[in-house]
Amino acid sequence: MLTDFIKKQSWQLYHDRDNLHHEDPLSSLVYQDAFIRYLPEMNQRNHQHLGIIHLYPYQTPTVLLGGKDTRLPQAQKGYDFLRQSGYQCVIRPHGGLAVVNDPGIINFAIVTDMSDEKIAIDQAYEYITELVQEILRPYGLTVNHYEVPRSYCPGKYDLVVNGQKIGGTAQRRFKDGLTTAAYLSLNGDQRKRAELIRQFYEISDADESYPDVDWKVMTTIEDCIAETYSQKDFEQDLLRVFNHYSRIESHDFTDSTLSRIYKEQYPSLQKRNRKFLT
Repeated sequence: MLTDFIKKQSWQLYHDRDNLHHEDPLSSLVYQDAFIRYLPEMNQRNHQHLGIIHLYPYQTPTVLLGGKDTRLPQAQKGYDFLRQSGYQCVIRPHGGLAVVNDPGIINFAIVTDMSDEKIAIDQAYEYITELVQEILRPYGLTVNHYEVPRSYCPGKYDLVVNGQKIGGTAQRRFKDGLTTAAYLSLNGDQRKRAELIRQFYEISDADESYPDVDWKVMTTIEDCIAETYSQKDFEQDLLRVFNHYSRIESHDFTDSTLSRIYKEQYPSLQKRNRKFLT
Protein backbone atom coordinates (compact mmCIF):
# COMPACT_ATOMS: atom_id res chain seq x y z
CA MET A 1 0.00 0.00 0.00
CA LEU A 2 1.06 3.57 -0.64
CA THR A 3 0.67 4.56 3.01
CA ASP A 4 3.07 1.83 4.17
CA PHE A 5 5.54 2.80 1.44
CA ILE A 6 5.54 6.46 2.52
CA LYS A 7 5.75 5.61 6.25
CA LYS A 8 8.87 3.44 5.80
CA GLN A 9 11.10 6.45 5.18
CA SER A 10 11.51 10.15 5.69
CA TRP A 11 11.51 12.30 2.57
CA GLN A 12 13.49 15.11 1.03
CA LEU A 13 11.81 17.51 -1.40
CA TYR A 14 13.82 19.03 -4.24
CA HIS A 15 12.06 21.69 -6.30
CA ASP A 16 13.63 22.86 -9.54
CA ARG A 17 13.06 26.51 -8.66
CA ASP A 18 16.01 26.00 -6.26
CA ASN A 19 18.15 24.48 -9.03
CA LEU A 20 20.68 27.08 -10.15
CA HIS A 21 20.60 25.51 -13.62
CA HIS A 22 16.81 25.38 -13.95
CA GLU A 23 16.83 27.45 -17.15
CA ASP A 24 18.86 24.71 -18.85
CA PRO A 25 16.22 22.33 -20.30
CA LEU A 26 18.54 19.34 -19.77
CA SER A 27 19.23 20.03 -16.11
CA SER A 28 16.16 18.52 -14.44
CA LEU A 29 16.53 15.35 -16.53
CA VAL A 30 20.19 15.03 -15.58
CA TYR A 31 19.16 15.31 -11.94
CA GLN A 32 16.81 12.37 -12.54
CA ASP A 33 19.85 10.26 -13.39
CA ALA A 34 21.84 11.81 -10.57
CA PHE A 35 19.27 11.17 -7.85
CA ILE A 36 19.02 7.42 -8.50
CA ARG A 37 22.78 7.19 -7.97
CA TYR A 38 22.97 9.70 -5.14
CA LEU A 39 20.20 8.37 -2.89
CA PRO A 40 21.56 4.85 -2.23
CA GLU A 41 25.06 6.25 -1.72
CA MET A 42 23.79 8.90 0.72
CA ASN A 43 21.66 6.43 2.68
CA GLN A 44 24.54 3.97 3.02
CA ARG A 45 27.00 6.67 4.03
CA ASN A 46 24.71 8.19 6.68
CA HIS A 47 23.07 4.94 7.86
CA GLN A 48 19.60 6.30 7.14
CA HIS A 49 16.56 5.50 5.03
CA LEU A 50 15.39 8.48 3.01
CA GLY A 51 13.42 8.93 -0.17
CA ILE A 52 13.37 11.90 -2.54
CA ILE A 53 10.55 13.79 -4.22
CA HIS A 54 11.67 15.87 -7.19
CA LEU A 55 9.40 18.56 -8.67
CA TYR A 56 10.53 19.85 -12.05
CA PRO A 57 8.03 21.96 -13.97
CA TYR A 58 9.07 23.62 -17.22
CA GLN A 59 8.20 27.31 -17.38
CA THR A 60 9.42 27.54 -20.98
CA PRO A 61 7.25 25.61 -23.49
CA THR A 62 9.13 22.38 -24.14
CA VAL A 63 8.49 19.05 -25.83
CA LEU A 64 10.25 16.15 -24.15
CA LEU A 65 10.94 13.54 -26.83
CA GLY A 66 11.44 9.82 -26.39
CA GLY A 67 14.10 7.71 -28.06
CA LYS A 68 11.60 6.34 -30.57
CA ASP A 69 10.82 9.88 -31.73
CA THR A 70 14.41 10.21 -32.96
CA ARG A 71 13.74 7.36 -35.41
CA LEU A 72 10.87 9.08 -37.21
CA PRO A 73 11.47 9.18 -41.00
CA GLN A 74 11.23 12.98 -41.12
CA ALA A 75 12.21 13.71 -37.53
CA GLN A 76 14.18 16.84 -38.39
CA LYS A 77 11.15 18.37 -40.08
CA GLY A 78 9.16 17.55 -36.95
CA TYR A 79 11.73 19.21 -34.68
CA ASP A 80 11.70 22.30 -36.90
CA PHE A 81 7.90 22.43 -36.67
CA LEU A 82 8.01 22.27 -32.87
CA ARG A 83 10.60 25.04 -32.68
CA GLN A 84 8.65 27.22 -35.11
CA SER A 85 5.61 26.66 -32.90
CA GLY A 86 7.51 28.13 -29.93
CA TYR A 87 8.71 24.96 -28.18
CA GLN A 88 12.23 23.89 -27.31
CA CYS A 89 13.00 20.20 -27.88
CA VAL A 90 14.71 17.86 -25.42
CA ILE A 91 15.36 14.11 -25.68
CA ARG A 92 14.76 12.61 -22.26
CA PRO A 93 16.45 9.56 -20.72
CA HIS A 94 13.11 7.93 -19.83
CA GLY A 95 11.36 5.82 -22.43
CA GLY A 96 8.10 6.73 -24.10
CA LEU A 97 7.19 9.28 -26.74
CA ALA A 98 6.69 13.04 -27.09
CA VAL A 99 5.14 14.92 -24.14
CA VAL A 100 4.28 18.63 -24.00
CA ASN A 101 5.46 20.81 -21.12
CA ASP A 102 4.46 24.38 -20.26
CA PRO A 103 3.47 26.25 -17.06
CA GLY A 104 0.20 24.27 -16.91
CA ILE A 105 2.06 20.96 -16.53
CA ILE A 106 3.83 19.55 -13.48
CA ASN A 107 6.52 16.87 -13.59
CA PHE A 108 7.41 15.04 -10.43
CA ALA A 109 9.34 11.93 -9.45
CA ILE A 110 9.58 9.57 -6.51
CA VAL A 111 13.19 8.45 -6.02
CA THR A 112 13.61 5.28 -3.97
CA ASP A 113 16.53 3.34 -2.53
CA MET A 114 15.93 -0.39 -3.07
CA SER A 115 18.98 -1.58 -1.12
CA ASP A 116 16.80 -3.22 1.55
CA GLU A 117 13.70 -4.07 -0.47
CA LYS A 118 13.25 -4.43 -4.20
CA ILE A 119 10.22 -2.84 -5.87
CA ALA A 120 8.76 -4.54 -8.93
CA ILE A 121 8.07 -2.46 -12.03
CA ASP A 122 4.29 -2.71 -11.74
CA GLN A 123 4.39 -2.03 -7.99
CA ALA A 124 6.29 1.22 -8.51
CA TYR A 125 3.65 2.34 -11.01
CA GLU A 126 0.91 1.38 -8.56
CA TYR A 127 2.51 3.58 -5.90
CA ILE A 128 2.59 6.68 -8.10
CA THR A 129 -0.99 6.05 -9.26
CA GLU A 130 -2.13 5.74 -5.65
CA LEU A 131 -0.24 8.92 -4.79
CA VAL A 132 -2.04 10.90 -7.49
CA GLN A 133 -5.31 9.44 -6.22
CA GLU A 134 -4.53 10.62 -2.68
CA ILE A 135 -3.58 14.06 -3.94
CA LEU A 136 -6.83 14.45 -5.88
CA ARG A 137 -9.19 12.68 -3.46
CA PRO A 138 -10.33 15.93 -1.76
CA TYR A 139 -11.60 17.12 -5.14
CA GLY A 140 -13.87 14.11 -5.57
CA LEU A 141 -11.84 12.56 -8.40
CA THR A 142 -11.15 8.87 -8.93
CA VAL A 143 -7.86 8.11 -10.70
CA ASN A 144 -7.51 4.93 -12.76
CA HIS A 145 -4.62 3.64 -14.83
CA TYR A 146 -4.82 2.07 -18.27
CA GLU A 147 -3.57 2.86 -21.73
CA VAL A 148 -5.33 5.60 -23.65
CA PRO A 149 -4.18 4.66 -27.17
CA ARG A 150 -4.96 7.93 -28.96
CA SER A 151 -3.31 10.14 -26.34
CA TYR A 152 0.25 11.32 -26.78
CA CYS A 153 2.82 9.04 -25.14
CA PRO A 154 0.28 6.28 -24.40
CA GLY A 155 1.19 3.59 -21.89
CA LYS A 156 -0.21 0.95 -19.57
CA TYR A 157 -0.02 3.34 -16.63
CA ASP A 158 -1.64 6.41 -18.15
CA LEU A 159 -3.42 8.35 -15.39
CA VAL A 160 -7.10 8.60 -16.23
CA VAL A 161 -10.11 10.46 -14.76
CA ASN A 162 -13.59 9.87 -16.17
CA GLY A 163 -12.18 8.18 -19.24
CA GLN A 164 -9.77 10.98 -20.15
CA LYS A 165 -6.02 11.03 -19.64
CA ILE A 166 -4.65 13.62 -17.22
CA GLY A 167 -1.05 12.39 -17.13
CA GLY A 168 1.50 9.72 -17.83
CA THR A 169 4.24 7.84 -16.01
CA ALA A 170 7.76 6.50 -16.61
CA GLN A 171 10.49 4.66 -14.73
CA ARG A 172 14.26 4.65 -14.65
CA ARG A 173 16.47 2.27 -12.67
CA PHE A 174 20.16 2.07 -11.83
CA LYS A 175 21.38 -0.66 -9.47
CA ASP A 176 19.50 0.04 -6.19
CA GLY A 177 18.14 3.41 -7.34
CA LEU A 178 14.64 3.78 -8.76
CA THR A 179 12.89 6.83 -10.15
CA THR A 180 9.18 6.67 -10.91
CA ALA A 181 8.16 9.86 -12.67
CA ALA A 182 4.86 11.36 -13.80
CA TYR A 183 3.55 14.39 -15.58
CA LEU A 184 0.12 15.84 -14.83
CA SER A 185 -1.85 18.29 -16.94
CA LEU A 186 -2.99 20.75 -14.28
CA ASN A 187 -4.49 23.48 -16.42
CA GLY A 188 -4.21 25.18 -19.80
CA ASP A 189 -5.23 24.29 -23.34
CA GLN A 190 -4.97 20.51 -23.55
CA ARG A 191 -6.51 20.51 -27.03
CA LYS A 192 -3.68 22.73 -28.27
CA ARG A 193 -1.08 20.43 -26.71
CA ALA A 194 -2.61 17.33 -28.30
CA GLU A 195 -2.96 19.01 -31.69
CA LEU A 196 0.71 20.05 -31.53
CA ILE A 197 1.83 16.44 -31.12
CA ARG A 198 -0.64 15.17 -33.74
CA GLN A 199 0.85 17.62 -36.25
CA PHE A 200 4.39 16.74 -35.15
CA TYR A 201 3.82 13.07 -36.02
CA GLU A 202 2.07 13.94 -39.26
CA ILE A 203 4.94 16.19 -40.39
CA SER A 204 7.51 13.61 -39.24
CA ASP A 205 5.85 10.94 -41.44
CA ALA A 206 5.01 8.66 -38.51
CA ASP A 207 3.67 5.17 -39.23
CA GLU A 208 0.94 3.29 -37.36
CA SER A 209 3.31 2.41 -34.49
CA TYR A 210 3.03 6.04 -33.33
CA PRO A 211 -0.19 7.38 -31.78
CA ASP A 212 -2.85 9.00 -33.95
CA VAL A 213 -3.48 11.68 -31.33
CA ASP A 214 -7.06 12.73 -30.63
CA TRP A 215 -7.37 15.72 -28.30
CA LYS A 216 -10.76 14.54 -27.03
CA VAL A 217 -9.23 11.65 -25.03
CA MET A 218 -7.15 14.03 -22.87
CA THR A 219 -8.04 16.69 -20.31
CA THR A 220 -6.68 18.71 -17.37
CA ILE A 221 -7.29 18.48 -13.64
CA GLU A 222 -8.68 22.00 -13.71
CA ASP A 223 -11.32 20.97 -16.25
CA CYS A 224 -12.18 17.90 -14.17
CA ILE A 225 -12.81 19.84 -10.97
CA ALA A 226 -14.22 23.01 -12.61
CA GLU A 227 -12.02 25.28 -10.52
CA THR A 228 -8.53 26.71 -10.81
CA TYR A 229 -5.68 24.32 -10.07
CA SER A 230 -2.08 25.53 -10.25
CA GLN A 231 1.43 24.21 -9.68
CA LYS A 232 1.30 25.77 -6.22
CA ASP A 233 -1.96 23.94 -5.46
CA PHE A 234 -0.41 20.65 -6.52
CA GLU A 235 2.68 21.21 -4.39
CA GLN A 236 0.53 21.95 -1.33
CA ASP A 237 -1.55 18.82 -1.94
CA LEU A 238 1.58 16.71 -2.35
CA LEU A 239 3.04 18.02 0.90
CA ARG A 240 -0.27 17.36 2.66
CA VAL A 241 -0.11 13.67 1.75
CA PHE A 242 3.54 13.16 2.71
CA ASN A 243 3.30 15.12 5.95
CA HIS A 244 0.23 13.11 6.94
CA TYR A 245 1.98 9.76 6.67
CA SER A 246 5.65 10.66 7.23
CA ARG A 247 7.92 13.69 7.29
CA ILE A 248 9.15 15.71 4.31
CA GLU A 249 11.70 18.52 4.33
CA SER A 250 12.78 20.86 1.54
CA HIS A 251 16.37 20.61 0.34
CA ASP A 252 18.48 22.50 -2.16
CA PHE A 253 20.88 21.12 -4.75
CA THR A 254 24.14 22.11 -3.07
CA ASP A 255 25.24 18.78 -1.58
CA SER A 256 28.77 18.13 -2.84
CA THR A 257 28.14 14.46 -3.63
CA LEU A 258 24.97 15.28 -5.58
CA SER A 259 26.83 18.01 -7.48
CA ARG A 260 29.63 15.59 -8.36
CA ILE A 261 27.23 12.96 -9.68
CA TYR A 262 25.29 15.59 -11.62
CA LYS A 263 28.46 16.78 -13.34
CA GLU A 264 29.37 13.17 -14.18
CA GLN A 265 25.96 12.48 -15.75
CA TYR A 266 25.51 15.72 -17.67
CA PRO A 267 27.79 15.02 -20.66
CA SER A 268 25.99 11.82 -21.74
CA LEU A 269 22.57 13.48 -22.00
CA GLN A 270 24.11 16.55 -23.61
CA LYS A 271 25.82 14.35 -26.21
CA ARG A 272 22.59 12.47 -26.93
CA ASN A 273 20.70 15.71 -27.49
CA ARG A 274 23.41 17.22 -29.68
CA LYS A 275 23.47 14.08 -31.82
CA PHE A 276 19.80 14.28 -32.76
CA LEU A 277 18.76 17.91 -32.29
CA THR A 278 21.51 19.91 -34.03
